[in-house]
Amino acid sequence: MAIGSLALRRTTDFAKHRNALIALALLAAAVVTRAGRIGDPAIQMDEQFYLLVADRMWHGALPYVDIWDRKPILLFMIYAGLRPFSADGIVAYQIGALLFATATAFFVVLIARRFANPGGAVLAGVAYLLYLPLLGGDGGQSPVFYNLFLAIGAWETIRAGETGDQAGLWRHGVRAMLWAGLAIQVKYTAAIDGVAFGLWLIVLLATSQGRFSARVVAQAALWALVALAPTLVATGFYVLIGHGREFVQANFLSIFEKHEAAGFSGVPVLKTSLLQLAPLLTVVTLSILKATRGVRREPRREAPWPFLALWTACAVVDFFAIGNYYDHYALPLLMPAIVLCAPLLGTAVAGATVLALFAWCVFLKTGLPTAAWKINDEARIAAMVEAAQPYAAQGCIYLNDGPPIVYLLTHSCLPTRYVFPSHLNEAAEADATDATENMAALLASRPTAIFVADKPLAHTRNPATAALLDAALARDYQRRAKLPDVFPQSWQILYVRNDLLPPKSAPRGGPAGPQ
Repeated sequence: MAIGSLALRRTTDFAKHRNALIALALLAAAVVTRAGRIGDPAIQMDEQFYLLVADRMWHGALPYVDIWDRKPILLFMIYAGLRPFSADGIVAYQIGALLFATATAFFVVLIARRFANPGGAVLAGVAYLLYLPLLGGDGGQSPVFYNLFLAIGAWETIRAGETGDQAGLWRHGVRAMLWAGLAIQVKYTAAIDGVAFGLWLIVLLATSQGRFSARVVAQAALWALVALAPTLVATGFYVLIGHGREFVQANFLSIFEKHEAAGFSGVPVLKTSLLQLAPLLTVVTLSILKATRGVRREPRREAPWPFLALWTACAVVDFFAIGNYYDHYALPLLMPAIVLCAPLLGTAVAGATVLALFAWCVFLKTGLPTAAWKINDEARIAAMVEAAQPYAAQGCIYLNDGPPIVYLLTHSCLPTRYVFPSHLNEAAEADATDATENMAALLASRPTAIFVADKPLAHTRNPATAALLDAALARDYQRRAKLPDVFPQSWQILYVRNDLLPPKSAPRGGPAGPQ
């Protein structure tokens, strides 16, 4: 009797601490997969820019007014919240991203538990963390943060179907829509994933009432309003402070003013992204076949497979929505796809094989767990900062197609509010940013030094802004240094304004006199 009581107590204690143990295991997995890049100043161009905006927010800059971008305000607020926790903010935002990724993986486990056994659910969380670097999620890309909000929203949506009463359905529905709304304020395409939550909640509500009634429509409208609330608050704030026009143009109108140049094709990028997704899609297919055959399925309750299918379909639409098909655009798809993998991960041999496959693929791309990329980036950024520092002390430098982190590390002022390179460089952005006019104004401000990439990153360069830049460089600047770029086999050329250079030495024998 005593032995049985002791065993029961130990079982109860384990159950009580199970979630904490799972969270610790996931944190360890996150550290293993991400620690090699912590401190890297140049993981992705995007996150360098987000950190720059966050840093300038602490100095009074207002996004969309003083620094332009079309990302929602909550993304910059997350970065701003993390900025003070390390000297330059780089380590701080990367540790913040690590914690967000860990928390997201934990909710992946909770969701996957509805579709697989406990072992498969835990390995799904590990697989999520393992696959992030393969899709460009080893730093602070926006989905690394808002995936947490979507994961919690999906979890609340699933719980809404398990309550069995109208009050519980309403309560969990509100929470799901609020989390979706917060995700939307990190990136607007998250609204597509939020549609999956909303549609499923409407199905649950209509089913619980036995028909699709006016009451269902009214409640669905309230849920939609909850999802829109964070965006309405952000818009209202900018309107109240007198900058509603700038906010609306950047957040809602500019995307429709972006037009790819004739001949542009996203197919090469799509091929690369699909290649990186291939291992995941293969495992998803095998796992679905296993689940549909009912082989060793052990859910504690009937799994909401239709919801998972709906969420996955919306996440696929999310990936294709913008049209550039970058690998990190697939990061929201990673969550439902990994949950679909959970049944296969729940078998010992298959689970170990899948994790080994994912680890091998990540190793091929990133060299996990070495920090070779970090060492390379640190050296190259340091060289650029050292070369630019004297000129940043005398005015604004300008990085025409270079890493925005150099602005932050040199403490340079900004020569334009369009400091993200593609906003003035890419032909697609010409109308959205009034690129020609703003490039002319930038050059008229006479930056002290200009970095120009020898291999421009823009898909299709804006010929008008390129011509303005070339003319200014030929007229007012001299080439001063050639430095390795953070991109392989690329270089950054530093041009310095003529009046800031020492006078050329006179020819030996002194200047020639009048003849």
